[in-house]
Amino acid sequence: MGHGSGDSLLLLLTHPDTPRPKILCGVTSLPGHYERSKARVENLLSSRPNLKDQTQVVLFQGDAVCRPAAISATHPLSASSEYTFDTILALDCAYHFETRFDFLRQCFGRLMPGGRVALADICFEEKPPLITRLLLSLVLRLMPQRNIVTKRAYVQGMEEMGYVDVQLEDITEDVFPGFCEFLEQQELGFRLLAKAVRLLQGWKGRFVLITGEKPN
Repeated sequence: MGHGSGDSLLLLLTHPDTPRPKILCGVTSLPGHYERSKARVENLLSSRPNLKDQTQVVLFQGDAVCRPAAISATHPLSASSEYTFDTILALDCAYHFETRFDFLRQCFGRLMPGGRVALADICFEEKPPLITRLLLSLVLRLMPQRNIVTKRAYVQGMEEMGYVDVQLEDITEDVFPGFCEFLEQQELGFRLLAKAVRLLQGWKGRFVLITGEKPN
């Protein structure tokens, strides 16, 4: 999910320490990212026929949340999808979804028993005041208001869906400072993004890894 221009897909297909999946499904909402990822994956598989024999790659361009008004059997999280998964990843994208918890409920339905979902995501140490939530959702357009949740509410929400062994690790200090330093060396648009990230951290935004398991 949220594979951008395909780096994470190539990593899963080639990294020596990563077991090769039988099926690798990717979803992105941006047509440009979809086309770029598709081309990169096809180039890799054409140059490495052994990979093509090991892993079936299925890419989908559209919303990560499968919408009832436009249910498609081709969407990986559709109730009529032919696929079930032992692992679902959402890397630095779920805070954009409308909504994150809708996505997680659909993931629960498509996970095999004992399967896990894992997200690199943004939540908060404590719930920001209304003015901050409005800035995040309407001005900065970083996330819908319903995705502005505390770490505790995030874990609790997943447990209420049925996930077990929910684990959250706060890695903010390993991510935001270096990310901002990189952005501040780029062109103006990226420097403005760095300011937004620093504001987010000042508002007690936290970058976390969170995982949960579907019971056997």
